[in-house]
Amino acid sequence: MPTGVFTRSVGMRLAIVGTAHLQARDLDRGLELGNRSVDILARVQSTRATDYVREFNTALAPWCREPAVREFVRRTREELRVAA
Repeated sequence: MPTGVFTRSVGMRLAIVGTAHLQARDLDRGLELGNRSVDILARVQSTRATDYVREFNTALAPWCREPAVREFVRRTREELRVAA
């Protein structure tokens, strides 16, 4: 299995678990996992992976005014070209 496939699946899993933390109202852990996801997914090209990050960004809506959330969304736009 090529390294990029493994890398992509780890990044996607981090985004999925991060989204679950956000849904459980755990912003800090969610953002931690989201940032780890972006660190990994910035190295691969995958529409499916960016869809998971887009879902993560949607789950951030309750905290949209938080500086850390705005920085994360900015980062996903720049590094992954993910629209909010």
